[in-house]
Amino acid sequence: MKSTLLALLAFVVLSSCKNDTKTEESTTSDSQTEISALPTATFTSETLGLKSCESAVYDATTNHIYASLIGGREEGDGSIAKLKLDGTLVDSMFIINLNDPKGIVVTGDKLFVSDVKHLVEADVNTGVILNTYTQDSVNFLNDVEIDSEGNIYVSDTSNSEIYKLDTKGNFELWLADEALDRPNGLLYEDGTMYVASWGASEEGGRVSKIDMQTKQIDYITRKIGNLDGIRPYGDGRLLISDWRSGNIHLISMNGEIDSLTTVGMSVGDIAYIKDKSLLFLPMNRQSRLLFYNLK
Repeated sequence: MKSTLLALLAFVVLSSCKNDTKTEESTTSDSQTEISALPTATFTSETLGLKSCESAVYDATTNHIYASLIGGREEGDGSIAKLKLDGTLVDSMFIINLNDPKGIVVTGDKLFVSDVKHLVEADVNTGVILNTYTQDSVNFLNDVEIDSEGNIYVSDTSNSEIYKLDTKGNFELWLADEALDRPNGLLYEDGTMYVASWGASEEGGRVSKIDMQTKQIDYITRKIGNLDGIRPYGDGRLLISDWRSGNIHLISMNGEIDSLTTVGMSVGDIAYIKDKSLLFLPMNRQSRLLFYNLK
């Protein structure tokens, strides 16, 4: 009788341990699947004939894409093109008489674009240039971003600086710091400015973040390449384009880097529409805009 009870007790204990082990393995497996899951980038179409296409932005109000075209080597041959969401070109000369336009941001009925040493303000409905802003210290303006209060920021890649156009029309130096490491792409979210740097070294630049109140700069990643565009993907992750390698990276806030696709050298300032799963990749040297489904 005693041996029978001992045998029964042993069976119950072993069964319990076996069930606990199975539950733990199942939880671990689910966690690994969640961490390793990445969106898939699938090429869908492209728009050709966009001379030295550098940047793209989507405006939900007009339901159009605006792309900066650097053009050739002649002064004033740069422009902003206007496209439909399916890539159909509406007007390649929507905003004209620019030199080497790059980063774009649209807010309300205004479009702001960097143009070498000037920040240009235009009417998004007519394409008419309304104002230009600059300072003597400006050298090479690049990407443009807007904060929650309507202030406009533009990176000066050559000088490792960021300029600010406030809501009263004052254009001034906002931050100068070598730690910016030749800033290119800018992204504002929830009191933080995220920066994709071109970098001064052979390894290129990295992704960093700036506290908008203290202006403290903290690095998120190691140096990974000549970074250009930076957009939010969601879930605390960022989409980054690497101009030199052609890689499109997905980066987490703890510095983890995953490559989603590679499209060739000179991919510029990208755009992404989360609710439509659409990714736009401007290809500078190829003079085209690539359209991807990303989900």
